[in-house]
Amino acid sequence: MKKINRYFKNQKKSSGFTILELLIVIVIIGILVAITIVYFVGTTASAKDASVQSDIDTMDAIQTNFGANSNNMKNTTVVGRAYYSGNGYDATLGFKPSSGNIIDVVVNSTDYCIRGYNPSGTKNNIYYSFKKESTPGVCNILGPSSAAIADYHGSAIGGLAALTTPTIATGTTPQDITVSADGTSVYAVNSASNTISMYSRNTSTGALTALGTPTIATGAYPDDITISADGKSVYAVNYNSNTISMYSRDTGTGALTALGTPTIATGTAPDAVTISADGTSVYAANYSTSTISMYSRDTGTGALTALITPTIASTKPHAITISADGKSVYATNYTTNTISMYSRDTGTGALTALITPTIATGTSPYEITISADGYSVYVANYTSNTISMYSRDTGTGALTALGTPTIATASMSQGIAISADGFSVYVSNNGTNTISMYSRNTVTGALTALGTPTIATGAGSRGIAISADGSSAYVICYGPNNIYMYSRYLGH
Repeated sequence: MKKINRYFKNQKKSSGFTILELLIVIVIIGILVAITIVYFVGTTASAKDASVQSDIDTMDAIQTNFGANSNNMKNTTVVGRAYYSGNGYDATLGFKPSSGNIIDVVVNSTDYCIRGYNPSGTKNNIYYSFKKESTPGVCNILGPSSAAIADYHGSAIGGLAALTTPTIATGTTPQDITVSADGTSVYAVNSASNTISMYSRNTSTGALTALGTPTIATGAYPDDITISADGKSVYAVNYNSNTISMYSRDTGTGALTALGTPTIATGTAPDAVTISADGTSVYAANYSTSTISMYSRDTGTGALTALITPTIASTKPHAITISADGKSVYATNYTTNTISMYSRDTGTGALTALITPTIATGTSPYEITISADGYSVYVANYTSNTISMYSRDTGTGALTALGTPTIATASMSQGIAISADGFSVYVSNNGTNTISMYSRNTVTGALTALGTPTIATGAGSRGIAISADGSSAYVICYGPNNIYMYSRYLGH
């Protein structure tokens, strides 16, 4: 009987799983499920990656063909066309990415960089993306488009905020301002005190500090100022003395020194000055004589020499700008509500009016700016309180008004500037003491007011400048004789 009891006792003990055994089974099942999920996700991500890479290859071929066709048709040098899938279908390129893929193309005058990703792929954002470039290493130079960055970080990109110490003093009645390409120096022309105020710039905070010797003399009533891309020369036009003051710049300290021959003659009442990116040409807009003065620049000394044919006709030009590729010059004509359009001989610097020499603006066009990619031109219209928006033919230089040709500003718009990344445009409004802030569609060039459309400045706001790194904006205010200083939101 004891043996039988022992038998049934043993049978009872082995009739089910222990808790430990159940836990082991559950763990094993969990591991198998996890392996299955990882395999599935990995397979899906790999498929997304392959789709992105296929789209990039397609876009690479399109960009190559676009450049070749443009060059054959227009006898010019076109590398590619900027594109961002987030801005919608581009009929010119005829490209639409595969579902869920994001493709971004950034171009300059010599190269292009294509970036692509899928949020469900292994490379899933604009900063961690697949790349293809026209020249090895160019993607290290050409960052993502501003539109792609904005989509990643949100729509607040480009908004301005006053610095903790929001202003710094200038001379009397400042008119215009410029920032050196290296970002270490800022200069403002003071029309009533006939000086240039000189500042060092903190490249981290954007704050300005007056130099130990804070000013240098100009001619009578300096009205506009520009700096060479190499940072070695600064030029200011003197409205009442009909000259350009010429300075060399110490690239270490930012201090200016007048050249041995400190000025060169212009036409009557020069209102604006600009310099080509290659540094070989300088142009001055002469309001009273309705001309553009043309100069060659000695890239070693910074000295200017008038061209053999020293001027070309315009009509009461008030502002002037030059495209980054150096092929086009544009001047606003304040009394005729037009822009004069010129092609530039990149060898001699001589200008030639286009076959259709002008295009209409709003009323009283004041300042003008052009995007670094060369596709867009914008004009602040003082009386009609608008910005005129144009697309630019990079082959001929001809401008065409956008389908919606203007966007509203606040009152009495004067200064206008575009960020180097091409995403933001800013206008200083003299009548309301504000800056109007816009985002720019980098494909179409159309502007859209930011959610917070303006920020306050001081009285008499005029000239506006943005640092090359895009982190700072500065506005001249001739009421209180100061510069208002802002940081610019970059999304990081």
